[in-house]
Amino acid sequence: MIGKSKPPAIIDILRYLQTRTGTLCRPPHPGDRVGFALSSKDRVSFTRRSIEAMDADGGYDLIWNDGSDTAEARELPKDFKFRNSRLVEVNFDIRGGPDRSICFGLERLLNLGYDYVGLIENDIVMQPGWFMRIMNLFQLAADEGIVCGAATIRSYESRVLEHGAGYSLNWGTGAGMILFSRPAAEVILRQYSKLKMSTNSMSRFYSRLFRVELNLGVKDNDGQNVEHDAGLTLDWGYTPMLYLHGYASVGSIPSLARDLDFPPGHFMLNDYVRSDRHNAKLVRPRTLSSL
Repeated sequence: MIGKSKPPAIIDILRYLQTRTGTLCRPPHPGDRVGFALSSKDRVSFTRRSIEAMDADGGYDLIWNDGSDTAEARELPKDFKFRNSRLVEVNFDIRGGPDRSICFGLERLLNLGYDYVGLIENDIVMQPGWFMRIMNLFQLAADEGIVCGAATIRSYESRVLEHGAGYSLNWGTGAGMILFSRPAAEVILRQYSKLKMSTNSMSRFYSRLFRVELNLGVKDNDGQNVEHDAGLTLDWGYTPMLYLHGYASVGSIPSLARDLDFPPGHFMLNDYVRSDRHNAKLVRPRTLSSL
């Protein structure tokens, strides 16, 4: 698979992985059911802004998993009147940390039979048209023979491997805003205990798989390295795990969502992907040797 003169194109490696694992392109079909799990814990002002923006679009179901302690936050799922989103259930006292809430949401959506299974945290604000856009990402990838396992409209330039025609191939897509195909969600839930990675192990993974250099050194405000190997939350492991199983992670060009809590400049995050990155191609240096 790996040539001697130069590394193969990332898309060719993807197609090899898809052939090896037997995954097949499946763009969205009419009648597919899409469900998102919204996770919230207090921070009422953030949650309200998120659900108001989310509710600009319809076409999907929503289950709301809340772990709040304050009375005001616990009342919000009961008081907020959705106009476009279809709220199908509210689950209170979902505690035990973010991974517990994530696994609860994925398992619940899979048990309810959804064809596409998504996660949204209560600090994400999206632009109108976001839902049509995220569903179209699966189609855009399939048009190029890419099996899309996860899509997001919250796109950071720092997480991109390559810019394509309206979508990016990403090396990282976290739990804040993500939509999985059903088979990909099943992989993540089944492998959840194996997702732990660090900046070093992430760099080694992509150097070996795609021959790309991520340069994930952690720096202080002066640009100096302060830690050579930083532990990562489990959601950083979603995309590597999906690639191993023949599923790509794609992002929107341009980004249609932003973080309220962690704006650009936070840990391993820079500017959101802009529209001028359409078809800008590879953004990471390639290497012949692995780490």
